[in-house]
Amino acid sequence: MSPLDGSGSSSGVIVLDPDESGSFALPTAAEMEAAEETTRAAASRDEEEELLIARCLHGDVEAFRPLVQRYQRLAFSVAFRMLGSRADAEDIAQQAFVDAFNALARFRSTGRRHAFSTWLLRIAVNRSKDVLKSKRRTEEPLEREVEGGEAAFTDETPNPEASASSVERRVRLEAALLELPTKYREVLILKDAEDLSYEEIRLVLQLPITTLKIRVVRARAMLRDIVERKGMTS
Repeated sequence: MSPLDGSGSSSGVIVLDPDESGSFALPTAAEMEAAEETTRAAASRDEEEELLIARCLHGDVEAFRPLVQRYQRLAFSVAFRMLGSRADAEDIAQQAFVDAFNALARFRSTGRRHAFSTWLLRIAVNRSKDVLKSKRRTEEPLEREVEGGEAAFTDETPNPEASASSVERRVRLEAALLELPTKYREVLILKDAEDLSYEEIRLVLQLPITTLKIRVVRARAMLRDIVERKGMTS
């Protein structure tokens, strides 16, 4: 299930290989059935969210609470990866929901999948970029208390020793991510860390898919160069 479905999880894996080519294989019947089930579930969730928004617009403020609970981790996660600051990310996530609530009357889903979540992420990303513009950001290490579920580059580790090494590597990679120019950082976060589709990213960043694909390839190459230059691959 996509993070935009409110699953509360993401792949969290940054792909350093810019080559997106691969062999073509027809999906199996089971894969097609699973995809159809995912589509039905997403449509049902979108309809539920439209009803919640309608209730909000009719004065039921509490109807907004399920939307906050569903997407607060996602909003915080993206803001944190953009800024590298827990305090700033918490502020951005909270403000994004305030902005979204205040602008609900202008929200239009027009039958799009993940309409609300992509709209919310657009607000969170834009708010994050405002912070980056308003502050003179210096290179700072990310906070060490970040838990695996909140960090980019999460993966499974077989033992405590490997876990400690993995956490250290994630922290270094997250620091490298912050060295990317904003336009490359944002697309890599959405594509590789949050595992959004290009169509979903298009709705968030309001850019052509071709442009997004080019930026992802360049961002991966730039991140790999930073990692290699700083000797983070071991």
